[in-house]
Amino acid sequence: MKKLVLQGLMMFGIAGTALASGAAESGGGGWMIAIFLGFFAVVILFQLIPSLVVFFSVIKEIFAHRQTKAPQVVKQDEAK
Repeated sequence: MKKLVLQGLMMFGIAGTALASGAAESGGGGWMIAIFLGFFAVVILFQLIPSLVVFFSVIKEIFAHRQTKAPQVVKQDEAK
């Protein structure tokens, strides 16, 4: 058990120094990051368009002026 804990702590220690290295500052993988961000931008865009259509149709229906006709009352004598 002690060996497993020690190995886990060593892995976290190695990962910390690897992330602190200056290799990330060299700009490597820039096009992969652009593709990754572009993909999620497209996903958000495809979800945003239908939601805006629904939102504006709801707003339009809320503020629409409706002309309601009063129900016509027919007397029984006139119906015969």
